[in-house]
Amino acid sequence: MELLEGTTDVLDVFVKEFVGSRHVVLGISGGIDSALVAYLLKKNIKKEKIHLYSLPYGEESKYVKRLSYFLNLPYEKVDMSDALDFFRGDTKDLRVIGNVKARLRMVFLYMKANEYGGLVAGTSNKSELLTGYFTKFGDGGSDFQPLGDLYKTQVYEVARSYGFPDWILNKAPSADLWEGQTDEKELNITYEKLDRILECLEYLKKPEQCRIEGCTVKEIKRIYDMVESNAHKRVNLYIPKVSFRSVGTDWME
Repeated sequence: MELLEGTTDVLDVFVKEFVGSRHVVLGISGGIDSALVAYLLKKNIKKEKIHLYSLPYGEESKYVKRLSYFLNLPYEKVDMSDALDFFRGDTKDLRVIGNVKARLRMVFLYMKANEYGGLVAGTSNKSELLTGYFTKFGDGGSDFQPLGDLYKTQVYEVARSYGFPDWILNKAPSADLWEGQTDEKELNITYEKLDRILECLEYLKKPEQCRIEGCTVKEIKRIYDMVESNAHKRVNLYIPKVSFRSVGTDWME
């Protein structure tokens, strides 16, 4: 999917103006999204204001150190296994445990952000936000989302424009919440197809009007339904209106 002209300029201005002189805390996995967010931070704010954390549950991904070398940014590794053991109990459901893992990481990152008096940077892209492919109050919990208006395929385009190495570009997208997990396997669709469908939805096309090679109308409707059913994840607060100016409806910050 092509990038609109000026996309990288918008990203730079946003990061500079939103962050200002504050510290930023970021969880890194070695994947493309956290790599690009870290790159944008380094490009636009002082290096000493950036605090990177690798938060594995057991063995750390081999890509984290490579990313640190590529960015020339240090990071701290914190094994989260003990925290997970406290909550796991007898739960065997991988999705339940995966959500706990994501939320524990969020708690840690906000603890560090509080210590620095800074912000937590999110790494979710537009494809994830629209489909609900993130954990509410987990990896979706942050103070700002630099990639939030970039589809996953556009994230790759921006990374290529910055000269990211092939080992980052070719790594299978994964939240690394359990062995063998990949985004496309869970979503049951490639990002290339997914983003084309989401683009149809963005431009208010009905499923029957969305023409994508290799996609049936049934599959397109499935994605449309996914976006609709996960709308609650994109709203921070649902509040009944009883006063003149209500938070979330009239009081829009």
